[in-house]
Amino acid sequence: MSFHDALKAARTAAGLTQYQMAQQLGLDKTTYNGYESGRRQPDLQKLRRMVQLLQVSADQLLETGAPGAVSPQELALLRKYRLLDLHGRELAELILNKEYERMTRQELTLERNRSGHISYINCYDLAVSAGTGEPWVDAAYKTRLEIPGELVPERAHFCVRVNGRSMEPAYRDGDIVFVERTEAVHEGETGIFFLNGDGYIKRLGHGELLSLNPEYGPIPLAEFDDFRCQGRVLGKLP
Repeated sequence: MSFHDALKAARTAAGLTQYQMAQQLGLDKTTYNGYESGRRQPDLQKLRRMVQLLQVSADQLLETGAPGAVSPQELALLRKYRLLDLHGRELAELILNKEYERMTRQELTLERNRSGHISYINCYDLAVSAGTGEPWVDAAYKTRLEIPGELVPERAHFCVRVNGRSMEPAYRDGDIVFVERTEAVHEGETGIFFLNGDGYIKRLGHGELLSLNPEYGPIPLAEFDDFRCQGRVLGKLP
């Protein structure tokens, strides 16, 4: 970005008009306009005053900063964020995280295309139980699988193996299921859960974990249970 483009961007981000900038610099508007159009260059004294008014560094205006330096637009957003209350910050972070996730998925899709439609995804070596429970910790050993990209759901973060019959016919013993990492799922959705140190693949009910196989009864969730959701099941490897 050239100096005059950087100056205009910084002024806009600061919410100032050309007339206001000219007044603060002791200039007429035509002279200041010359700085933003590229017809004029400010002397060192004027440049220092611009930096003070716009709350940016001289490096940002003159393009001498390190790569990845914060832009005037980013600084303007940061100033607005600092003025938000807790509720406003939570909303801003929610939107930012959603957009980050969307862009990350796009990058992953591009990477799959560059890799000849091959996806690389972690599969936990310790299975989750489709039965009465099996010890399973987040630090379990993982194997990196190579799977054709078209078989991997877009939001999948990792996969696990199923052990047991309680989720038949949807998920059978030995199946590999794809999981979207999340701390909560809705009632009626199938997820990966920790319950008092054991790992399960189950459907979430109202205060209980449910099996699909009628031979297996529900698992009630008590108030003081160590219960955690590890992710939402998106499907299985064919």
